[in-house]
Amino acid sequence: MDPPADHRGEEVVSRRPPLHFPPLSTAPSRETTFVVSRYTGLLGILFVWALVSTITNNILLPSFVNVPSSRGIDHSIHDDTDNHINLFQPTEFYKHIQQRQSNYVHHNNLTHSSQSTTFGTGSNSHIRISFQLHDNKTQQLENIFNPYVRCFVGKVIQGRGNRQKPTGEVRDGILPPTLKSIDQQSEDYPRSGRILDFRATISTNLNILQIGDSVLVQLAQAFDEMVGCRSVFTGSNNGTDTGFCRPRDLIWQAWLGHDGRSLMAPTIGGGASAMWRMTALLSKSAEGKPPANEFGGGWSMPEVESFLKHYVPWSEDSDGEQIGNSKLERFDAVLFRVQHGWMKINDITNDRLVEAVELSHQLLGAKTLSHQLLGAKTVILMTIPFTNNVNSVEEAKKVDDINNNIREIAHGWHLRNSTGVKHVLVLEYGTYYNHIIWTNARHIGYNVSAPLMMTNEMFDTEGKTFLHDRLVTGKEWPPSIAMVCSKRAWLNTAKAKCHRNYLFSDGMHICPETLAARYGVVVACLLGCVYNGKPGANNDDLQRDEAKLRACERDCNEQFMSVMPVEESWVDSNTELASFAL
Repeated sequence: MDPPADHRGEEVVSRRPPLHFPPLSTAPSRETTFVVSRYTGLLGILFVWALVSTITNNILLPSFVNVPSSRGIDHSIHDDTDNHINLFQPTEFYKHIQQRQSNYVHHNNLTHSSQSTTFGTGSNSHIRISFQLHDNKTQQLENIFNPYVRCFVGKVIQGRGNRQKPTGEVRDGILPPTLKSIDQQSEDYPRSGRILDFRATISTNLNILQIGDSVLVQLAQAFDEMVGCRSVFTGSNNGTDTGFCRPRDLIWQAWLGHDGRSLMAPTIGGGASAMWRMTALLSKSAEGKPPANEFGGGWSMPEVESFLKHYVPWSEDSDGEQIGNSKLERFDAVLFRVQHGWMKINDITNDRLVEAVELSHQLLGAKTLSHQLLGAKTVILMTIPFTNNVNSVEEAKKVDDINNNIREIAHGWHLRNSTGVKHVLVLEYGTYYNHIIWTNARHIGYNVSAPLMMTNEMFDTEGKTFLHDRLVTGKEWPPSIAMVCSKRAWLNTAKAKCHRNYLFSDGMHICPETLAARYGVVVACLLGCVYNGKPGANNDDLQRDEAKLRACERDCNEQFMSVMPVEESWVDSNTELASFAL
């Protein structure tokens, strides 16, 4: 089961400012003077009436009222001649991660358009998910939706409510220099740039569902902030932040103050971001069993319907009155975190993984011949990282075998007779943890290799020498020193306590303030490999070339699920990034 994290007992407080929307446009008034016969005048009146009706019904009203079934995003720039110019170009190091200059300004109106670039419902849309990187001073991750599993700077507090007590440990909130930024190319880093010293915002019209345990919940909470909130540091008002968040519904609390199911819609760009807490891989055998936080991964059809039948607003007037809405109906993509810890290692089999993927689209054998479950055509599987649940070398070997199986399932999926899922991608979350832990280990004095120079096999071999050097806490799930400590200087002789780093809140959960940005960006990058297309093409049902899709997947993981520096030119330079398997 999930080990206890360092929680504080704050109540959940909504920090979302009220939403304000611009008034609706109206049809222009027209005056007509008639100087001819009354019959000619009558014809003129009829002509004007027909013209106004046509403009109102076909141009003005649909843009505010109708909700097309495919809410595309038009990222093309309109020049003076109203031509569409696609300015996305390959970045210096990656063919499939591309960039362009964007003067797009985020507004808090649900129809969400600007003078220069429109994120809306245009039929020429071809970019369905993109992202931007920011300096901490201009766009901070504020943990708006995460009151508990985060990294508070200062004294480390354990427990919640009246049971809170300091552990005697301190977190200083400072990153190791080699996890902040790299000034120049070296033997350990192929280029300069930022490692963790940036934040991210994402724009998408995709409907995305993330399923998993408490680790996934904190990642999804940060992801919601990236796709639905914007914070702008202007320097005015005494240098304070101003911003907004899109509507986010907490559909169900697993227990008081802890998200069980949530839905943010519409996101910036017109999509939806949902989270479902579950303690095992989605399985037909678990239908009807108790939900999280009980073992077994229980779920029910009413829970599915709580997402798919949920009405979401797509536009509002200046008084906040809803004009248009629709049911969610289906997800484009489902992401799974494999719940190692809640699931015994021997229960995470090939069959369970495949079943979870297939159920993401439909559940066979229900009351109807084929009952649509979630409708997703794309699934992302996260590899399992090293955590305090990996409590032996033997367990680590089994985790490695499962991760290899995840890669084999994904890369061979196009050869299967699938029930509806077309693409399965791998998010190398285990590699991400390895890169962070190894870099921190070098910082605090362990003699280990630079992670960018290592293969998965090298991680397996070298990890045996130090990963299981743990704090002596006397508890069942002690964390690895290299994972949670900022110094190898013990606060007591028993090696039970240390100065805590700004990377992991405990032996399992991350500090979202520093590690969540790369997670959000890699999700956007992987989904772009599937859904971003060419301008003018019908990209609703793209058939991706498998080799190009895997090359795009590799670029995304190599850049973002690692300590590979991101180029300084990408940060706060109006650079918009998107991925393409083209």
